[in-house]
This record gives sequence, C-alpha cells and structure tokens, in this order.
Amino acid sequence: ILKKCRIIVGYFKRSEVGNRMLVEKQKQLGSSTILKLKQDIRTRWNSTFFMLERLIKLKEPLTIVMITLKETPSNLESQEWSIIEDMIPLLRPFNNLTVELSAEQYPTISKVIPLIRGLQLSLNSKSPKTRLGIFIKGRLLDSTTKRFDGIEKQALTPQFSRATLLDPRCKKVAFGVAENANDAEDSVISEIASLMRNASNTEQATVQMDVIEDEDNVWNFLQSKVTTVQSQTTSTSSSTALMKQYLNMPHVELKCDVITYWNDHKVVLAPLSNIALKYCIIPATSVPSERIFSKAGQILSAQRNRLLPKNVDMLIFLNKNM
Repeated sequence: ILKKCRIIVGYFKRSEVGNRMLVEKQKQLGSSTILKLKQDIRTRWNSTFFMLERLIKLKEPLTIVMITLKETPSNLESQEWSIIEDMIPLLRPFNNLTVELSAEQYPTISKVIPLIRGLQLSLNSKSPKTRLGIFIKGRLLDSTTKRFDGIEKQALTPQFSRATLLDPRCKKVAFGVAENANDAEDSVISEIASLMRNASNTEQATVQMDVIEDEDNVWNFLQSKVTTVQSQTTSTSSSTALMKQYLNMPHVELKCDVITYWNDHKVVLAPLSNIALKYCIIPATSVPSERIFSKAGQILSAQRNRLLPKNVDMLIFLNKNM
C-alpha cells in the first residue's frame, strides 16, 4: 500500500498537468484550502503519516483526476483506502508525542511517562474496522508496552521517573504503577537527605576548626558516633517532611513552566528545588542536539571551510537563538 501511495504522490509531484488539475478539482468541489500531496522521507517516520493523512484529505478530487487523466499510476482500491483510514487515528498519537518530546523551548523529560501512558490509553480507545488495522493496533500496543515497560523503574532509567515526580503538573498521578511512584519518591528522599547531611557536615567541620579538642578525651569516640547518628536521623526525617510538603501542594496547570515553578519555590522547597532542576533540564530525546549538528552542517560549507572553531560556535549559537 505504501509503495502505491509513493508512486501516486511521485506522479503528481512530477506532472505539472496532473498537479494543476488536482488544484482545479479542489476549487470545483468548493475546498476552502487548496492542498498538495506530501511525499514521505524514509528517514522520518512521521512523514509517512503526513503522506497518508494528506491522501485521505484529497481522496475525492484525487480519484476524479486519476480517472480523467491517461497513463496515471493505479489508484488505491476501496479496501486499501479503508486500511489507510484505519492507520491515521492509530499513528496520529505517535506524531503528537513526537512533536511534544522534540521541543526545545520547554523541559521535556518529565513528559515522557505521562505521554507514554496517554499513548497507550489512546491506542486502546481506537476501533479499526479492517483486519489489518486491528492487527496493526495490536502490534503497536505490544511494541509500546515492551519498549517502555521499564520507563518508570529506578533500576533502569531513574531520571524519567524522578523528573516526572518532581514535575508539579504530574507528581505521582502520572505513573501507571503506584509502586513505581513510591520508589521514585524514596529515591528522591534519599537524595534530599544526602544533600542535607553534606550541608550539616560542612557546618560541623567549620565549627570544629574553631575548637581546640582534647586529643586524650576518651569520650570523643562516643560523641562522634552520637553526632553522626543524630545528623542522619535529622536529615532523613527532614527530607521526608520536605517531600510530603511538596506532594501535598496542589497540582499546577498543564501550561505551567516547570523551571519557573522551581525557581519560585527555590527557598521554600530547598534543597528539593536543586534536585528538581537537575532532572528537569535533561532533554527527553536527542533531537535538539541533532538539529544543532544539522545547523552546523549548513553553516560550515565548502565555501566556509576556513572558519575558526570559535567563530563556528558563535554562528551556530546566533542561528539557534535569534
């Protein structure tokens, strides 16, 4: 089916007469917006989705034009059109997820878990009519579950679950499994306690530098142990209370900027805010870096092969931020 679609699109891309007739037929049918067919690119899966979606939108004028013209490629059969109509709602959630997670203007890693769960719910709600559509739906669900089965677990990819937990829009409700949310909470509490202990040890070391201790005092060992235990107990209870305070705060709106939220709560929720900012700035995908490499390839051409590295860096920075 895809091969036939590519042949049809390719024909209208090359044929000036066919393309003109397709435009005229859309006008005759009263289309408010004139559309053109889209050719897919093998290196970008969502371009195939766009190609199929556009074919469905132009199904009526395209069919009429192909009947009118001579020596056109074979049109899609009724069953093939039905299969494509089944594919569009199955693939659209994947495209929406791809767009969300490939963004550069806002944090994306904390969106991975809720979007994956939303994707699975969306697929389950679809009701394809053709046998192939039903088969593809099952394969997509199985592949999604298999590939992302461990996305919430601490042992495999802890950064995703911790970032989601520390996203005030998501917290624990975004998890598919409550136990995974609890594990993420425990791991973050341990991080908070570690930061608190380090801060406490630094303060104690500063105080001890100003105190001349009696090296022969036999109680030094016991005092040192008691101080350590008290420090650990205090940091653990404080970190648990801090996490509880954060989780009890109301969820914010979906349009909320996560970085702005944690900067606003930097003092109230310290040092949890430091941990949250550490995780939320991680990009969910490699797309932003790939875009930079692509931009570098456009800037550093054969005509500009003598640019100094620092000038290349400056030009890339300006291109990405202006």
